[in-house]
Order: sequence, then C-alpha cells, then structure tokens
Amino acid sequence: MDILAVIILIVNLLLGIVFCFFGNRWLKIVLGVYGFVAGFLLGNALLPIVTSFGDTAVLLASLGLGVVGALLFVFVLYLGIFFIGFGGGLLLCLLAAEFFRLNILEWYVFIPMLLICAGLGALTLNNRRIFISVFTAYIGASALAMFVHQIVSGIELNTLLLTNEQAAYSVYRSDIYLITLGVLFFAGLIVQLAVTGKKKT
Repeated sequence: MDILAVIILIVNLLLGIVFCFFGNRWLKIVLGVYGFVAGFLLGNALLPIVTSFGDTAVLLASLGLGVVGALLFVFVLYLGIFFIGFGGGLLLCLLAAEFFRLNILEWYVFIPMLLICAGLGALTLNNRRIFISVFTAYIGASALAMFVHQIVSGIELNTLLLTNEQAAYSVYRSDIYLITLGVLFFAGLIVQLAVTGKKKT
C-alpha cells in the first residue's frame, strides 16, 4: 500500500471530522486548513501547465501557495467565508453534474456552475451561522464519505489526488459514498447547529 495514499486518507479522516462536526465552532482553524488545501490544490493543478517546473519545484511552490491561501482566508475573514460557500456549492455541482452525466468543461455547464457557487458564497456571507454550518458539514461529510469509500472499495491514489478525473467523479455515483455522505451530513449539521445555538443563548 502506498504510504502517500495512507497519509492522504488520514488527512481526509481528520479534516472530515473537524469540518463536519466543528466547522462553525472552530471557524478560524477551518478557514486556515481550507485556504491551505485550496492554495495547494490550485498550485498543484496549474503550475505543471503554466510552468516548466519539475516535480519537486511544483510541490514546494504548491506548499507556498497553500500557506498564502491559509493566511488570506484567516486574515481576510470575508474571503474565507465566501469560499466556504463557494466550495460547498462546487461539491454540490459536481455531484449534480455526475448524476445527470454533464460535462463540466462545456460552457453551458461551467458558467451556471460558477454562478451557483458565487451565489452560495454570497449567501454564506449574509447568513453565516446557518450556511457555514451547512457547507462545512457537507464538505466534511464528503471527505469522510471519500474515506469510507476508499476503505471499503479499495484505496486508489489517483482518485484521492484527483489525477484521474473519471475515477474521482465515479465515486460520487457509488452507493457507499452517497449513503455515508447523507448520514454524516445530517449528523454534522445537527451537531453544529446545536452547539452554535447553545453559544448564542
């Protein structure tokens, strides 16, 4: 078994728990982690396309972009909160696109997806308690569902790293993923709303 796959699985498990059940309560930690992951994935996806960096240089530059993303999301709080809604919307759109067999690279799919994600980001800014709870519970449940799917169906590094898009998207159709996602999403949402409700009283 690849050690990198095991590390990614453990990270998925830990981040899934934090996001799913503590997203609203530990908001700055969640924003820091979210910003780091967003910056790292963006760098890892785009740098090989736009530069001639080798693997090590891409990894180091992606780590640097991850740190920049974490700092931005923590210190520019509104930006981080917006992208929690945006990211949650992106996961929902990917799930819908896979369900309806849509190609997300087609403009008539891609542009509505961007508009939906931006709209959900704006809603998250305007009603923080509810939407942060909803989207962090959803993002965390998705990470945990991916963890469960990998454990039950077999660990595939390509799926975890999103290097094989077809394999990664096919996970969204699996019964294991969907059932785990549904159960953990509602559990995480109930826990978060209960905790933040007590905090307000």
